[in-house]
Amino acid sequence: MDAVKRLSKWVVALLLAFVAILPRSDGYSALAHHFSTGCTSGHEIALTFDDGPNPPYTQQVLDILSAYDARATFFVEGAAAEAHPELVRREVDMHMAIGSHSYSHAENLAQMGPDDFHRDLKRTETTIGPMLCSRLALYRAPYGKTSAVMLAELRRAGYVSIGWDIDSRDWDGSTTADQIVENVLSQAHPGGIILLHDGGAGEENPDRAATVAALPRIIEGLREQGLELVTVPEIIELSDTEHETVATNCPTQ
Repeated sequence: MDAVKRLSKWVVALLLAFVAILPRSDGYSALAHHFSTGCTSGHEIALTFDDGPNPPYTQQVLDILSAYDARATFFVEGAAAEAHPELVRREVDMHMAIGSHSYSHAENLAQMGPDDFHRDLKRTETTIGPMLCSRLALYRAPYGKTSAVMLAELRRAGYVSIGWDIDSRDWDGSTTADQIVENVLSQAHPGGIILLHDGGAGEENPDRAATVAALPRIIEGLREQGLELVTVPEIIELSDTEHETVATNCPTQ
């Protein structure tokens, strides 16, 4: 009887392994890695800023980061970068990490077919790429909404998908600087990826004064908790190869 049980367990294990390698029913067998957190074994945390560049707030954010000798990751919209390339170049000069946040923050990207999404991805890449020192490898979907189509196209193009697990809620215009600070510091933990904004979902010149006012206290508070500010590529230990981008030593979230 024991031998039968052991044999049954092996049969089940083999069947599960076989099912795991079967193509997905939706036709997308290879999807991009998606990370909403980084490695939790250390004392690192990542600040991220979406929707810029957006003067004067992007400059003010960069000034604060410089004053605190802190690094962050900026998920840039192609249209905004086209309008303000000097700000993207300043982010690069300051050794910030840069990711794609689509061309214009379209609301329907998660409903697009592969050809339309690919065009948006490549349009953004063509716009931002020449401003960078290395190729784009990070992608954050507008509103955090992804689909199998998007993840398959991102994988083919050599991207990883980045989410977040600490929401400052600064995207809500009614959120005060004090609330932004509390939202971040109360959720902070090793490996956390913090969502902040220097721009605003395709809007023209959205007001990010509350985020700017909150940022010094956020940096000071995170450091008081013993957390080191790093970029997203550092917190997920990104390794860039010739044909694809993968994250090593951390489980996919």
